[in-house]
Amino acid sequence: MIQKVSIDTVAERDLFIERTGEKLSTARSLSGAFGLTDLLVHQEVLRPGRRASGLHFHSEKEEIVYVLAGTPSLLVGDRVTDLEPGDFIGFAPSEKTPHMLFNRSAEPATVLTVGTRSSADEITYMEQTVFHALTTGQN
Repeated sequence: MIQKVSIDTVAERDLFIERTGEKLSTARSLSGAFGLTDLLVHQEVLRPGRRASGLHFHSEKEEIVYVLAGTPSLLVGDRVTDLEPGDFIGFAPSEKTPHMLFNRSAEPATVLTVGTRSSADEITYMEQTVFHALTTGQN
């Protein structure tokens, strides 16, 4: 039976980096609400000064990020692009393109992240100091 779910009923979860305790985005697992195992769909809210993850790429996961509200920024390689509602970007694992979504604006940004799940997926994280320089202008 098809079940309709209101996003307001899906529990929010604060994401953070375990090693440092740094707070990341607040996420709702839309795919989790239906018990889906091969598809990952999250609504994420990035508060000002926060990021969705570290600079990374996947070995197997295909990923799309769609901006619903606000103006998050996207770091791909060494290039920063400011995004706005209606913009979306995709990442293929074959490209091995390091990417990171972050919010350097004064308002929250909301995105929809869609990706495949693979038990063979390996995530490669890059140096984390780049985020501090991007948000503060200090190197």
